[in-house]
Amino acid sequence: MKTKITVVCENSIGTPFPLIGEHGLSVLIEADDTTLFDTGQGLGIIHNLKTLGKDINAIQRIILSHGHYDHTGGLLQVLQSINRNIDVYAHPDIFTNKVAIIPLGNQTLEAPIGVRASKEEYEKAGAVFKPISGLTAITQSIRAIAEINRPQSWQGFDERLKVKLSDGTIKDDIFNDDCSLVIDTESGPVVLLGCAHAGIVDILYDIAKQTGHKEFHAVIGGTHLESAPDTYVQKAIDTLKHFKVKKIGTSHCTGFKVACRMHQEFKESFVLATCGAVFEF
Repeated sequence: MKTKITVVCENSIGTPFPLIGEHGLSVLIEADDTTLFDTGQGLGIIHNLKTLGKDINAIQRIILSHGHYDHTGGLLQVLQSINRNIDVYAHPDIFTNKVAIIPLGNQTLEAPIGVRASKEEYEKAGAVFKPISGLTAITQSIRAIAEINRPQSWQGFDERLKVKLSDGTIKDDIFNDDCSLVIDTESGPVVLLGCAHAGIVDILYDIAKQTGHKEFHAVIGGTHLESAPDTYVQKAIDTLKHFKVKKIGTSHCTGFKVACRMHQEFKESFVLATCGAVFEF
């Protein structure tokens, strides 16, 4: 059976449909049944699903890529619209207190960027949380991977992204909760990224090591290369070539400059995965 992947929420809109664009990501996966990967900020999720002709009640499960508001903000609305118990797969660290430390002249602003409600509130609305740890089977064709294997010296490129501990200490977010999907399709394995905070290079190599895949048919989603140095961007390009990726669809946190560079490198194999984009495999 064909697998259809539809971008429901994203920063920009690439179709004539009256969709709502927002800084965030949500993707619908339709195969034997229907899976929702992330829920955007919550500004457009319900409107966009309806506009794209999707039946919200057909969603059988929800997977969250990590605990930032722009990927989890619409969760409560989706749960309330479905109005029944539904499995929500996520790494337990999505509920850490995630903050951004933003420089403003001689001062800094501490902004909350985590999930917008408590675990108990989501459960009251119908969420049945299922933990993702390492490589986790979700369905017969979908596996999620978190706790990405990285070098001991690993450090994120976006220095603003932190976690705040219960004692008030602020530390770098190591993003153990950063989750990506590997989907078995008729065309071959497809990797679906949320934000790739753990690093697209490390994610692809870890998936390859744990699944045995030597090639990926497609890599789609947020790459978080906007704040990465040129050396890492080139390493990401080399990695995509190493795994002989035939379709590359970047979105959300990739950045305009890097998207242009990807297009130059991969030509017709590259596409912008904007709101409303549909991929079939």
